[in-house]
Amino acid sequence: MITEVLLEQLEEDASSAVLFQGFLEPGAQAAQALLVLGKVARTRFWMPPSMVNRLIAESDPVFTADRTTLRAEAFSPCCGLYARLDLLEAGDLGEGCTNVDLSEATRTVLAGVVAQDPLHLTVRGEGIRLRTLDGQNDEAVVPLPDRWVSGFAEVAAVTAGAVEKAELDKAEARNFLRRLPTSVGQSWAVASGRGLRLTSRSGRDSIPATGLHRLRVVEPLVRFAQGLTVYTRPDSEVATWVLRLERARLVVTLSPELSRGFSGEGGWLNALAAGLEAPELVAGRAGHDVVDGTWFPRELPSGAAPANGRLAKARELLAAGAVQRLPDGGYEITRAGSVQRVRLSPAGCTCAWWAKHQENRGPCSHVLAARMSAAES
Repeated sequence: MITEVLLEQLEEDASSAVLFQGFLEPGAQAAQALLVLGKVARTRFWMPPSMVNRLIAESDPVFTADRTTLRAEAFSPCCGLYARLDLLEAGDLGEGCTNVDLSEATRTVLAGVVAQDPLHLTVRGEGIRLRTLDGQNDEAVVPLPDRWVSGFAEVAAVTAGAVEKAELDKAEARNFLRRLPTSVGQSWAVASGRGLRLTSRSGRDSIPATGLHRLRVVEPLVRFAQGLTVYTRPDSEVATWVLRLERARLVVTLSPELSRGFSGEGGWLNALAAGLEAPELVAGRAGHDVVDGTWFPRELPSGAAPANGRLAKARELLAAGAVQRLPDGGYEITRAGSVQRVRLSPAGCTCAWWAKHQENRGPCSHVLAARMSAAES
């Protein structure tokens, strides 16, 4: 009877194709999950000194449908936390993508969904409509921040190839999530019985967990948790935490440090320098599902990934003839009075970038230029 009332009142604008139209079940869980995404998009975990007096709000969840799964994704404004809600049994789905703002009015509608209340969602190219017993609200498509486009590409780069490192059942997952740290700290997660505990020392099977306090953003969903699975790659600085829910999952990937947003990483630089021709990857138009190890299309409605400065500089160095091969097999790169020495195996450079990051954030422009030179010779 309740669902019939909602459907009788439903009058949808048919100006564009429907990506999804139906009830999200369980309604209270779905409402809280969408609220978590909205909170992610409004929470800045790192504040650069230059932005103390210049706050930027980028609350723009992206909804994507690919005929198998309805997904909603968001980054924190600092781009250090990526969250994605996968609705696994959403019903009939179209194909497409839209980007909206979860306004205060929409959050109020979602917050009113409790217990067995129904939640009806319509997703179209021009926006979404949420309907509950207490009201409804529409959100129109809004511009997508360019940093998010870069972030989508870089998250895919760090999760591709990740493997399962830990799986917690419902009780252990809820216990672990309720004991998350409340402050910043460098830490790793290690197996402890059937669960996980945090330690200040890294080990062979440890999971990177620096800045894990950011995961507390999922607290409203802990009561719905059916389990927790963690994925990472060997020697990676990044882990992905997957909260298993009824008919859904929430995927959260944390950057290695609070000050390192995904949009500034360089996971695709080597491949681009080697001539990678896969624009959908570096333009954020292909997402990676770490659980299934598969890729899904994400035809973003707007936004463009800014050109990577290191790749552009490497190409400039090569074009200017600044890259010279040395008799010992290394390279000397001279530009504007600066001289840097590069070796390719093992990789290394005398520049300040390499001294600080090595290749954890992708190579420096000098190593890139040397690799490109080597490929041409």
